[in-house]
Amino acid sequence: MGVYLVATHHYSGDDWEQYCLLLARRHYGADQVQEVPARHGGDLGIEAFTFCGRAFQCYAPVEPLSTAERYEKQRDKLSTDLRKLDTKQKELHKLLGDVKIHNYIFLVPIFDSAQLVQHASTKSDEIRGKGLPFIADGFKVTVATDAIYAAERSEVLERPTSLIDVVPTPPDEVDDWMEGNSQLAHVALKKLAKLRLSPTAQKTYLEQLVNQFLDSENALTRLREKYPDQWEAATGARVRKERKLVLEYPPGSTNSAADVTTIVRALKEELARQAPALDDAFVDAMSWGSIADWLMRCPLDFEMESAS
Repeated sequence: MGVYLVATHHYSGDDWEQYCLLLARRHYGADQVQEVPARHGGDLGIEAFTFCGRAFQCYAPVEPLSTAERYEKQRDKLSTDLRKLDTKQKELHKLLGDVKIHNYIFLVPIFDSAQLVQHASTKSDEIRGKGLPFIADGFKVTVATDAIYAAERSEVLERPTSLIDVVPTPPDEVDDWMEGNSQLAHVALKKLAKLRLSPTAQKTYLEQLVNQFLDSENALTRLREKYPDQWEAATGARVRKERKLVLEYPPGSTNSAADVTTIVRALKEELARQAPALDDAFVDAMSWGSIADWLMRCPLDFEMESAS
């Protein structure tokens, strides 16, 4: 799991942004951090802000770079985005309401130039001098890495807390679902008949898969409501895995319950990389629930083992 978040990792811009916003939500509280999407309405120079007066801009240049090259890219990015506080001031004023920005936090994966601090100090003076209505008198720009949120980083890296509890689905709800979706259950059961399982074991196996499917779908619904960025990461990883199922597990390569476990293990590893904030219970339920989904909708199938 640590592969996703070690300091030497070469982040994509989106990965770094989502990681930084995750740390901010854990530090200040999920309900205290407002993300500012750039897709509709244009880039306003900040990617999120807190209601206590902190704004965030996250930037990860394409590595590897020398110290001088990294400094130039970071300096130019910081200048460009701070300029928008002035050029986009009307839009920002509407966005922030009565929130005044005291600290503009420029988060980067690697920070190794004192000149960047000097540049940030110069820009702090410049922004304060513009008299912008949403800028506090003591406004300052801080350049930082994820070390500024060391405790939250450790939680994500080492022992991620449960963002959403996986609540077991009552047995009667599993039965009701299978009765109401008998056609899907029948498709999955026909596929399970190709595995080396007894008829009784096939039925039990399917019931447990459906149980995991319902557990994970209910948990994903709650995750989407509270942590939409983590929901996107988790469901995106699942979709990418589904698209490669036929390539990674071609017909004839899967014909036992052990092969299914191999697919689950691979999906769990992918989810751990793409959504490291999710705890083991969530990842486990989602991985097994995905198997049930793929069996019922047909992305996953098995080949009957030929008689020897």
